[in-house]
Amino acid sequence: MHRLVRALVGLLVTVVVGGVVVGICLAALLPGVGIVTGATEYRAELVTDLDDLSERSTVYDAAGNEIGVIGLENRKNVRLDEVSPLIVDAVVATEDKTFWTNDGVDLPAVARAALKNLTAGEIEQGGSTISQQLVKNRILSPKRDLNRKIREVLLAIQLNQDYSKREILQQYLNTVYFGQGAYGIRAAVERLTIRPDPGNAFCGCRVATLQDISVADAAMLAGLIQSPETLNPFTNPDGARARRDFVVGQMLEEGYITEAQAAAAAQEPLPSVPPVADLRPRTSWAEEVQDRLINDPRYSVLGATPSERESAILRGGLRVETTLDPVAQENAQRAVDESIGEKPGFTASIVAMDPATGAVRAMVAGSGFENSQYNIATSTPGRQAGSTWKVITLAAAAQKRFSANDQVDGTSPCEFGNLGRTQNAEGGNGLMTIRSATAGSVNCAYVRMQLAVGFTDVIDMAKKLGIRQNTLQPILTLTLGTIESTPLEMTTVVASLASLGVRHDPYFVERIVNPQGIVLYQEPHPGIRAMDEDAALCTVDQLRSTVTGGTGTGAAVPGWQVAGKTGTTDNRADAWFVGMTPNLAVAVWHGNPEGRVPGAGFGGQVPASIFRRFMTAQLSGTTPVDWPAPPGWCNAAGQFLTVGGRSLVPDGFLAPTPPPTAVVIRPVPTTRPPTTPTTPTTTTTPPPSPTTAPPSPTTAPR
Repeated sequence: MHRLVRALVGLLVTVVVGGVVVGICLAALLPGVGIVTGATEYRAELVTDLDDLSERSTVYDAAGNEIGVIGLENRKNVRLDEVSPLIVDAVVATEDKTFWTNDGVDLPAVARAALKNLTAGEIEQGGSTISQQLVKNRILSPKRDLNRKIREVLLAIQLNQDYSKREILQQYLNTVYFGQGAYGIRAAVERLTIRPDPGNAFCGCRVATLQDISVADAAMLAGLIQSPETLNPFTNPDGARARRDFVVGQMLEEGYITEAQAAAAAQEPLPSVPPVADLRPRTSWAEEVQDRLINDPRYSVLGATPSERESAILRGGLRVETTLDPVAQENAQRAVDESIGEKPGFTASIVAMDPATGAVRAMVAGSGFENSQYNIATSTPGRQAGSTWKVITLAAAAQKRFSANDQVDGTSPCEFGNLGRTQNAEGGNGLMTIRSATAGSVNCAYVRMQLAVGFTDVIDMAKKLGIRQNTLQPILTLTLGTIESTPLEMTTVVASLASLGVRHDPYFVERIVNPQGIVLYQEPHPGIRAMDEDAALCTVDQLRSTVTGGTGTGAAVPGWQVAGKTGTTDNRADAWFVGMTPNLAVAVWHGNPEGRVPGAGFGGQVPASIFRRFMTAQLSGTTPVDWPAPPGWCNAAGQFLTVGGRSLVPDGFLAPTPPPTAVVIRPVPTTRPPTTPTTPTTTTTPPPSPTTAPPSPTTAPR
């Protein structure tokens, strides 16, 4: 109440000093003691604390480069000393000429407005100063009535008692809307001063900065405050130019610029490149970061619920530092572009992860993200992973101490009663070791191995290694990758092996910092033991055989020990390669994003090529790191795989249903020596496998 009294006294003194005419006008603006008295009822609102403004959050890569902005209002607060004096002078000359000297109210302007209002019988002009506009935008509503105008005047005076002129102007420049989705002066400069510039290889454009801005652009921006939509330079260039010329004239009149500067400003063309209309993420990285910050409970520091976290992200002005390595991202994109070539309708996705932390270093989401916002790398359910899924079965077998020399039958086709049947894509008949079955990607051998390990253990291992979806089922072709997985999940699987059995869940955000520089979140890099180290080493050792002499030789990286696995689905619609070195894990998918369209080829072709190109570039100049030697049991003398596991003898051996063969009939003697009886000798053919049962999906071993 005391502050209100002081404010009223100050206002009355101003009226007296201003003279009779101003007093009459002010009386018209504040008609009657009743209204002034009524204004005291609003004393609770005479608080000039300015609430925090909604700010966009900015996303950065690991090198500190900006890679995206997300938010509801495109605003980034600035300090007044960051703003060019030309902008300050243009705004003051246009919106409040006496700003630096008035006490929050410009009496001549009030007089003009009051006289206009008297003749009109209603509030048509407000004579608002910058202080009054700030009060209206930040404390009150824009409603035009006498009671609100009284409060606006009183609060504007109080504002000037509580804040310095520079503080008020800084708050004003950060608050005001300039149109085209630009809130505050920084966004206005960034979005409304874009012009073509063929010399700029990055964007083909030129954008002014807060400090380096022309008189013409400063005047244009100041002119937009009056009516940001109707004076839009892109939809109403004539109106925008006329308003700009008016502001330039005001700046000249106030002595802020010279005649020569005014003449040059009049000749400068308006900006001609409209900005993007909203703040939705424009890259797969910005989109992924936004989704995870909202939906992942690990970021509960931003809010307990997704809606609270969304508000913090879209309004909080956060600095979000991601794990994206710009060099790795460039290498990944180049590897995709160079490997696919001209292949209409087909694209590729690659995810690269640091196995020691789970940090995602590169992610190519596939072509067309800008239009569809569909991220092949992370969007569930993903695509059939083909034989890359055999990595999981192999890990489950190693965890049960199966030797790489254990014997398994790869004869094809193979049928298992109610579980169904499948067949090899090519080759692989007969007994073979687990190592050779892995190198050759033999389907029937792996189906039998899956039965020896047990569905429960295979599914359990999949979840431990990083498959997050709940779609896994105990079906015969589980090990052949007929249940969908995402490239991110498959990268996590091989990353867990590369870290010798410790799973680090993938993450994209390293650190979150608020506008005051306080770190709100720092990724702790937690690790969970998924399998023991010896089992992981045995798995990796066998997967190296795929690259050194199996289906994945096209993925070899000179000088480095690479472990990996190819995968190809039916009709060659999806082709994969997952691979790793001790310090980097990668999954590559290649196919048609519209669906399972034949034409992707084998996993040992385009995906292996992408992997090799990426890893060769990424590891260039680094010292090769070798894998530790596998444990002795990994290469011990082999046993036979049975339904119950392993056996020293082939009793209960997982033998195949023999393929159809020709009937061999040998002649039977018509007479027999009386002293040496004989029996007929014939070879019968087992019945062929049912021809009515549809074959299960198969994967090609390349």
